[in-house]
Amino acid sequence: MGRNKIQRACSFKPNFTKFLPCSNPSNGTMELNSDEMEAIFLIDYQGEYQESAANKMNISRPTLSRIIKSARKKIATSLILGYEINIIDNKDKFIIALSVKNKNNFLNLSNTNDLIALVYLANKKVIEINYIDNPLTQKDKKPSQILPSLLKEHNVHYWVSNKIGEGLKNSLLTKGIFTKELKSIKYKKDIANLFC
Repeated sequence: MGRNKIQRACSFKPNFTKFLPCSNPSNGTMELNSDEMEAIFLIDYQGEYQESAANKMNISRPTLSRIIKSARKKIATSLILGYEINIIDNKDKFIIALSVKNKNNFLNLSNTNDLIALVYLANKKVIEINYIDNPLTQKDKKPSQILPSLLKEHNVHYWVSNKIGEGLKNSLLTKGIFTKELKSIKYKKDIANLFC
């Protein structure tokens, strides 16, 4: 009798889920599952060692080795033979951070607002919102020096603001955090519709 599959921890939420070769139609399709994408993100993008990446994914190092080998084979085949790549995103729980004026006002999403709202999404719904003080209210602090570490510490997947400079985008991306520019959000419940 087989063992029950351990719940794997995947924290990476892909911003893009489809890649097409320039020649149309493609010669076929390859699918990367969420485990494979997480392994590629941790090892090839963030430069983690396999032991560390396996611990983060809650799996053994040999299992991670099999997952990364499969993912790399699929990507190589797609690049060499001109296949379309589809990423299956099973991640239905993730966190979005926004800089807000106060707990009831999401109308002006400026980097220098007083609070950062940490919005927890699951199953296409807002399940919880926590607030932390925004360190960017201090004039001598640069967003690219403060936000990446702070947001990574809170396991954030997206930073949302009305204006995001290239330096901040690049700094956040190195931590695996994507960005989205929005001027405002009228209703808190609308946040899920923007990301799910």
